[in-house]
Amino acid sequence: MPELPDLEYIAEYLQGTVAHRTIISAEIHKPVILRLAVAGSLQDAVAGKRIEGVKIHGPFLTMRMTDKLDLVVNLMVAGKIQHQRPGERPQGHRCLSLSLDDKTILNVCDPELMAKVYLVPSGEYGVIPKYQSQGTAITGKEFTLDRFLELASLHSRKQVRVFINDHTIMSSIGNAYADEILFEAGIHPKTFVARLSGEDRSRLYEAIHSVMEWGKTEVKKARKPIHEKVRDHMRVRNRRGEPCPRCGTKIRREGVRGHDVFFCPQCQPASRRLFVDWSKVGRPKE
Repeated sequence: MPELPDLEYIAEYLQGTVAHRTIISAEIHKPVILRLAVAGSLQDAVAGKRIEGVKIHGPFLTMRMTDKLDLVVNLMVAGKIQHQRPGERPQGHRCLSLSLDDKTILNVCDPELMAKVYLVPSGEYGVIPKYQSQGTAITGKEFTLDRFLELASLHSRKQVRVFINDHTIMSSIGNAYADEILFEAGIHPKTFVARLSGEDRSRLYEAIHSVMEWGKTEVKKARKPIHEKVRDHMRVRNRRGEPCPRCGTKIRREGVRGHDVFFCPQCQPASRRLFVDWSKVGRPKE
């Protein structure tokens, strides 16, 4: 799924290319993704509206339009947005297409049909599931070390991977960057927050900032079309069996609450006895 560095790149791109463009028409290919909180059809509601600006809120991408309407997109697991220029082919699995006055098209695509597009009156986000339950924004001024330590104390019984991945606590860290943050901080994903020392917690807070900034820089540097996910820079995510870039130990994969997590058992040692001690697996017998 697109994560915060991806979404910021998409929002910045759209702000520079489609903001102040007018929607000529809309074509719905897969109505199942649509949720309307206004009267009439989406086609009638958005035709002739100008896109005023683009912003993000957690995993939600919002296009503000004239006449006080917002088009809010949650791309979920497999969704993507394509800015199709004249002469380019549309991406597969289109769900919604917005034709603009410069002859370009915005396509929302999703082979899994899990993405959601909401059309709501501006600011009326209560009808959008999980929109208003987002936790402290990790890019906001309120995300101070003191605030992070407070959140850690409130959720000390959670495993640290669950803690930083919970959007109702911190908004928002996805699965890929959660793995990278814990690798940077040298913390095993199954460590309980209560077991983290003060130094661990400070290091984790700094890792959240540094890794997300690193991710934004890498995504921008790749200069890919906004429908392409940039993951080549990942150090542990989806690197199972590959050597750790720090110590050479094989990257391992485990499950945490139904999600795959990737980590280095040497650089991120377990703080408690686990079913599998990956730091010993594959070592020669003495």
